[in-house]
This record gives sequence, structure tokens and C-alpha cells, in this order.
Amino acid sequence: MRKTICIIFVIIFSFVSLFSETGVVKRDRASVRTGPGSIFEIIYEMARGDSFRILSQQKGWFNIEFEEQAGFTSEKVISEKSAVNDIFSKMGDQETDLKVSRHGMSAGVKGFAAKYTAEFGGEKDFLDNYVGLKLDADKFKYFKQVTYHDFNLKKVADYPIPDNNAKDHYSIYEEGIGLGIAARIAEIGILKNSELTEYVNLIGYLIVESSDAYDVGFKFFILDSDLVNAYACPGGIVFITRGFLELISDEAELVCVLAHEVAHVSRHHGMQELKQRKHHIAADDAFAEMDAELDELDRGYDPATKEIENELEYIALEAYETIFNGRLAEYEEEADYLAMIYSLRAGYDYSRLPDLLKRMQSFETESTNEHYSSEQISDRLIALEENIRRIKISHKIVLMDKQYRWQNMKEKLN
Repeated sequence: MRKTICIIFVIIFSFVSLFSETGVVKRDRASVRTGPGSIFEIIYEMARGDSFRILSQQKGWFNIEFEEQAGFTSEKVISEKSAVNDIFSKMGDQETDLKVSRHGMSAGVKGFAAKYTAEFGGEKDFLDNYVGLKLDADKFKYFKQVTYHDFNLKKVADYPIPDNNAKDHYSIYEEGIGLGIAARIAEIGILKNSELTEYVNLIGYLIVESSDAYDVGFKFFILDSDLVNAYACPGGIVFITRGFLELISDEAELVCVLAHEVAHVSRHHGMQELKQRKHHIAADDAFAEMDAELDELDRGYDPATKEIENELEYIALEAYETIFNGRLAEYEEEADYLAMIYSLRAGYDYSRLPDLLKRMQSFETESTNEHYSSEQISDRLIALEENIRRIKISHKIVLMDKQYRWQNMKEKLN
């Protein structure tokens, strides 16, 4: 009997080994999480060139084993994709020895963001707030079950997303810049309402899972401002103002707004705009050096590293102006189109986006973003109407707005 059990075990083990594959990381790093989704906690990081065993695959994620540790990583990590003339392409070619914390952030990323914030202004506590904002994966699972209990998501979840000509991941350089920019935006003031913030993040992750940026670790914050604005920073930090939330009339509109910002992140619009404006950078592995040297923020750099850091600060300043004051019109229109597709794939009524823009136009809402001006909204609406005609779904599918849930949450703004 014991011999038979041993034989069966050997056969099963051989079968698993036979059908498991080996993957190789082809980007500067690859996050490994506790579950198949960017909402799950990062447990460790792999570096470029690391090999891992693929145990199984499910909807964009590999269940893997690496150095006798199991976890989940994005299937994108085994393919190398970079945008043409990417300003960070030379950086990404460098091999790094990333000392990444369990939060998935290297010392260099945090160090650059902190120094940038100290020099150019920003909310000094934002780095702690960023790390501290976590969403419980089990709570999100339950939220999804409640959201879709009377809706068949399979009817729309696979609606095709247009090809992405940008990179399909963020480098540590872009994350550092994004975190520094976010700290400056956070100076407006973060709304201290944990229940509403959690709700916005739950909604945000419905969109993230329905997008092609499903493996980016997004975090959504509410700014305590009357202005109608939303901002997306490189790496997945998204802000929406209290004034914007007060204007929104149902959950579908909120989904469309957040989906628009997710689209900016998925298409690397902050970095793409700098490329179009012909800012180029050639650098060595700046953040790898910072990882090794930045035990304290005031620790000195050698001249070469300092020059690289200055160039990164210049890029961050340019990106901040673009994000805060308005992007190129073509990127706004692309984000609008993708927002409708992401919203559709999440099961929500994507036609609520033009409805919201029309209401903003009629109210003449106050915003620092030029793309929320009456003239710019008119141009965006023309493009949206054309794009709505491009989206083909069965007229029998009734998409969601979840107005009742949004009204309950909106009361918490007062």
C-alpha cells in the first residue's frame, strides 16, 4: 500500500513538473504578490534576468515559484515592451540590484521623492500616507460580489481594449517621479474620511481590473478642495477632489472619471508628453546608486549621481506642470475613449461620461485644468460622440449606474 502511494506521488510530481514552464523576467523588476491582482500585497520582487517556474495561469497572472517561494506575478513580465524614443529607455537597460521593501518601493524611489518634495514643496507626510493606504483583498472580493450579484459581467468583460503603443509597465524612475509629483499635489490637502476613501478605492479597483493596467498598484486619494479636478501621477497615484465628487450624480459617473485617470496611467501620458515635447535623458542607473547610498536623505552623492538626480528633478517639474495644469488635447481624448471602454468592461454605463461633461459645461465649474473649460469640453464631446458610435454592444445589455449606493456614500461628504 505504501509503495503504491509513493508511486502515485512520483507520477503526480512528474506530471506537474512536465507541464510547468519556466519564465524569465524581462523588465527591471517584477512584483510577486499574495494573489492574482494588484490589490494583493507584494511579498517580494524579482529582478531582470531572474528565472521562475510557472505553476498555472489565470487571466493575466502567473502562479509561480521563485527560490522556493510561491506567489503571483503579471504575465507581462516575460515580454519586453518599451515605447519608441522612451526617455527612460537607456535607464531600463541597466541591470539593478533593487533593495525593495515589502511595499514594493526601493529606497531610491522613496529617497528621490523625499528630496524632490523637500526642495520643490509638497506634503511632507504624504509618503507615509501613501504607504499606509491599503485595501483589504477580502473586502474587495465581497464588494465585487455585491456589485455584480445581479449583473452578468462576462457579457462585457472581454470587450477589446485598443493596442497600447506605450510601455506596459512603470520603471522605478517613473514611480519616483510620480510619488514626488503626488506629494506636491497633496499639498492641496487630503480629505480625512476613511470610509469614503475606501469606497473610492474599491470602485477604482473595479476599473483597474477591467483595464490593461491591471497589474499596476493604484492608490486613490480625495483632495479636500471645492474645485472640480482629478489628477493621475506616473505609477498609479490618482487624486479626485471633493468638489468633483459633489458634482457626480451616480456611481457610473464616478467610474468614468476614475477610468479616465486610470487611462492616463495605462498609456503613460505624463511621460509620453515629455517625449513629444522633446525632453530626452541619458543616464546611468541612478536609482540603483541611490538604493546603495540612501540610508539617510542627507547622505551625499558623487557628482555623476547628482547630475542624474538633477535631470530627474527637471523631468519631474515638467511632468508636474503637465499633470496639474492640463495635458495635451490628444491625450485627453484618448483617455476619454479608454475610460468608456474600461467602464463598459467593468459593467457600467459608459454614456455617463459625456453626460457629466455636459453638466460641467452648463454649470461652468471652476477648475485649474484647461480641459475642463467650456471650449475644451465642447471639443471633447465631439470626439466622445464619435467614439460612442465605435463601441458596439448588444442593445439588450443594460449597464449599471448604482445610483442608490452612490447617494448613500455622497452623504458622507457633508
